[in-house]
Amino acid sequence: MKIIVGICPAKNHLLSWFFDKMGKKKVIMMNLAVIGGGAIGLLLAANLAKGGFSVTVITRTTEQAEELSINGIGIDSKRIKVNAQTAEQYDFDKADAVIVTVKQYHLAELVPLLQKIDKECPLFFIQNGMSHLSLLDQFPHQSIFVGTIEHGVSKSSRSDIHHNGIGPWKVAPFRGELSKAAFLENIQSANFPIEFDQDYQTLMTVKLIKNIMINPFTALYKVKNGALITNPYLRKNMQALYEEIRLVFPDFISFCSFDDIEQLCEKTANNQSSMLLDILNGRKTEIESLTGFAIRRAELNRIAVPILSLLHNSILSMEYREENQ
Repeated sequence: MKIIVGICPAKNHLLSWFFDKMGKKKVIMMNLAVIGGGAIGLLLAANLAKGGFSVTVITRTTEQAEELSINGIGIDSKRIKVNAQTAEQYDFDKADAVIVTVKQYHLAELVPLLQKIDKECPLFFIQNGMSHLSLLDQFPHQSIFVGTIEHGVSKSSRSDIHHNGIGPWKVAPFRGELSKAAFLENIQSANFPIEFDQDYQTLMTVKLIKNIMINPFTALYKVKNGALITNPYLRKNMQALYEEIRLVFPDFISFCSFDDIEQLCEKTANNQSSMLLDILNGRKTEIESLTGFAIRRAELNRIAVPILSLLHNSILSMEYREENQ
């Protein structure tokens, strides 16, 4: 069955259509479910809704779902209308695609829910790190995509976010054909670029390296991204960490030079990393999916990684202190 995507001029809704066995045209409005009401989930939901999709944000609490349903998503000075429900309320049978944006450490608890979704429904996963990739083989779905987000975004309330920096949403197939994600091309814009890649391993590993280089140091020293290159002593720490990462990921380091890291820090100089925000707000971090993943890889290859271990244990100690105060 060939599905074609287009815009309905009257309502500006994104539609898909196909021809049945009798040759009759069938039209369907595309319904997207975005699981996760955090900053990234709301950013994606707002931009997908602006692009003409019918979007439902799946939230953890009824309070957030009700607030989003009434007020929409506030993104800087605009408000974008979306639907919102909890997972218990939402009928996943009507979703044409499901985008999962929850933190990596919450993903395991969603496995039973996601396994029940029709296997022809494409699943998109957007998490930091790479530990979650081992979970994806548990799903029977024909089309599974992973991705990275390079936007700067922060959340100020249950329904409000601030878009602090523009970067691409990069999408690659973990399983299936990239053409199943082609509908996203319809929301391409200067403020919300989308890039497609066939090689998910390189895509995810490069983002992992960038996150490891930036997130733990900013959280540990409580600085914005730019300080990592303007402070000469922090920059020396960055260089030492990069040399260690070079040993752990020799097949991918050529795709992410130290200059690339510096340019990213410069581009996002005024941003607070997601890990720093987690520490400042007393939340659990994604350190296990970042440095934890790298350390486990180093151990398998018998590579000593003292700097990674120091960063890893330092962030865990901060979490422990917060939990035991």
